[in-house]
Amino acid sequence: MQQTEIIHKAGDMSYELLISANAVDNLNIDVGTGDRDGFIYFHQKFGMPYKFLLRKSIESGHFLFVSVSENNKLIGFARFEKLEEHTEKEIKGKMKIVTPSLFLLRSMEIHSAFRNCGIGRVLFSTAVYYLKGNVLTSPDNPEAASFFRKKLGFSEVTGPVGSSGQKYEGHLMLTYPKALTLWHEIATKYPRIVYPELVDLYESLKFRHSMGKAISCNDISRFEILLAGCSGMLSDAMQDDMQYLMTKLRKGVSCNA
Repeated sequence: MQQTEIIHKAGDMSYELLISANAVDNLNIDVGTGDRDGFIYFHQKFGMPYKFLLRKSIESGHFLFVSVSENNKLIGFARFEKLEEHTEKEIKGKMKIVTPSLFLLRSMEIHSAFRNCGIGRVLFSTAVYYLKGNVLTSPDNPEAASFFRKKLGFSEVTGPVGSSGQKYEGHLMLTYPKALTLWHEIATKYPRIVYPELVDLYESLKFRHSMGKAISCNDISRFEILLAGCSGMLSDAMQDDMQYLMTKLRKGVSCNA
C-alpha cells in the first residue's frame, strides 16, 4: 500500500500527503523545549506525543500534509478534515461543480527553527491546491488569526456556508477560487523556496553568460525543463527574464556539449 504521495519537491524539501498511518513512524520529529527548537504547541499545551497525534489524524480520515527535509526530518504539518463533499449539476450536457467541497483546517504547526521564512505558506498553499475546496479555520489566538487573514487571504464568515447552509460563527474561510490562486501568489513572493533549483540555475547561467563563459547544452536543457515545469506560476517579470535568458542561450554559440 502506498504510504505517501509527493505533491511538490523544492530542493531537499518535500511536500507530501501522508496516506497511511504507518508513514508517521518514518518521520524524524524534533520535540521542542524551552531552550531547544522543535515542535512545541501540542506537547506543551496537551502533553500529547506528536506521532500519536499524527497517526490518529490519518486513522480518523483526515488529510495530513507534511513538509519534510533530508532524513525524513519533519519541518511542518497541516491537518484537514473534510466536512462536506462537493455538489454537481449538469449544465449544457456537462457536469459542473456547483458547491465546492468544504474542509476544516484542524491544526498547522511549523518547526520553530523554520518559522517566518515562507515554508508554512508553501505547505498550506500546496495542501489547499491539492484539496480544491473551501477551507475553514478557527484560530485560537489573535496572532494566528492575523496570520490567516494577512498572509493567506482568509476572511470572516458572514453567512451560511456549504450545501448545508450551516453557520460557522467565529470562523475564517478561504474560498475555493482564492485557494487555487494562492499557490501562484506564494510562488511569486517566494520563488527561491518554491523553485530553488530553477532560481539557482538561472542565477548561475545568467552570471556565466554575462562573463562570456561556456555553458553546456545539458545545463541549458535542464534550465528549459525546470522553467517549463513552473510555467505561469512565477511573477511575470521573473518569467520574462528567464525566458529572455533562455532565448539568448539558445541563440548563442557558447553551448558546448
